[in-house]
Amino acid sequence: MTLQHQVGDKIGDRFLIQGILGQGGIGVTYAAWDEHTQQNIALKALSLRHLDDWKTLELFEREAKTLQQLDHPQIPDYIDYMQVDTEQDRGFYLAQQLVEGKSLADLVSQGWRGDEEDMKDIAQQVLTILTYLHTLKPEVIHRDIKP
Repeated sequence: MTLQHQVGDKIGDRFLIQGILGQGGIGVTYAAWDEHTQQNIALKALSLRHLDDWKTLELFEREAKTLQQLDHPQIPDYIDYMQVDTEQDRGFYLAQQLVEGKSLADLVSQGWRGDEEDMKDIAQQVLTILTYLHTLKPEVIHRDIKP
């Protein structure tokens, strides 16, 4: 399901791959430099050639359309969605604002144990975002909440 890019690869004459941020259920997310906006971004990539089924592509495109409509200070900004054809494949790319720092999962795996106030703060932030998503018409349902 994924496209394998190396550091230095250029995507769509715009995004310069800097490294891998992670791999999710339907794609690889890269750290990249956006030459149009002159900022670091997160670039999620999906390969047509490696799709298990068409539903995966449908979900990826739905994610891009949904993110484009969101406006919340705690949700990374949508930047662009594009398709890039090569001789070997067709890649689908979703560019978003890159949030600097470590994920909660990374912190916990490194031994971080927050106190009660930390847990309340994290829960409040997550609930604020989920409340926002559920006030939209139609409601947005997040299917992959994790630390």
